Amino acid sequence: PSRPGPAAASVPPPDPPPDPPEEPPAVRLSCALHWLAGGSGLSRSFLAFLTFCLVLVLATGGVVWYVGPTLAGIVVDASRRENPYYLLQLLPEAAVAQTPEDPSFRARFAALAAEDGAELVWQAGSVEVIEGSVLLDVAGAQMLRFPTGAGLVQMFTGTSYRGLREGFGALPVRHLGSAGAPPDISAGAAGLVVLYRVDEAAPADPLGEPGASGWLKLLPDHGGRLAWNAAVDPIRGEDDWNRVALLQFPDALSAQRWFEDPATVTERAIAARYLDDMTVLLVEPSAVVSR
Repeated sequence: PSRPGPAAASVPPPDPPPDPPEEPPAVRLSCALHWLAGGSGLSRSFLAFLTFCLVLVLATGGVVWYVGPTLAGIVVDASRRENPYYLLQLLPEAAVAQTPEDPSFRARFAALAAEDGAELVWQAGSVEVIEGSVLLDVAGAQMLRFPTGAGLVQMFTGTSYRGLREGFGALPVRHLGSAGAPPDISAGAAGLVVLYRVDEAAPADPLGEPGASGWLKLLPDHGGRLAWNAAVDPIRGEDDWNRVALLQFPDALSAQRWFEDPATVTERAIAARYLDDMTVLLVEPSAVVSR
């Protein structure tokens, strides 16, 4: 009988051919437009309209990416674009420090905003975080009123503001904008700035009503009043706050007494189910602490 020969050496299968390179989006778009023009039976005028719409969408996305959703929203919303708009600034220590020869970022920003017609409505000389993150760097605050939202957009997108930002480096300045006018702000009063976030399920007045209900019920008993309560949007920022309340008192001690009142503390705990990311700043006017 014959003996079996040696086993034939196994040969690995050849490698599969590489996948063809993915076509760039521009090429795929060109092919799609070519198909629309020649194979779909659509008229060239309708194709031109589709192309225009596509370019408009891409351009709009670029604008939103560059200026941020809040400024872009002001541009397309006539009510905010053509009416007074308010800017609340929360400033770190580096933005308020100054010398007679070297004005602070805060002072230079106010002067720059004045060139677009803005006026300084209120300014805090000292700020202390009494509720919220201990890492929050806020040493000053101020509010400016722009005659129109368009003026605010013009300032933030102008070369002068970019130069100011570059001159001071990457300062963590927080800008919150609002179309809600403050009805009764006193420029020289101490108070509390309350920043918080509410969702759509929250009641209309989650903080309550001064003298009547909720967290603000005992506000008048301590000489306090609600000077501003409005919706806010971050200007080129990622802060989650969407509401602000400014409570003003005869002095900082009265503000602290109201905040620490046991009844106020209880109502604050009840209101917590509607509020997220609350931050409370104790502020004194610039006349008290000059920076």
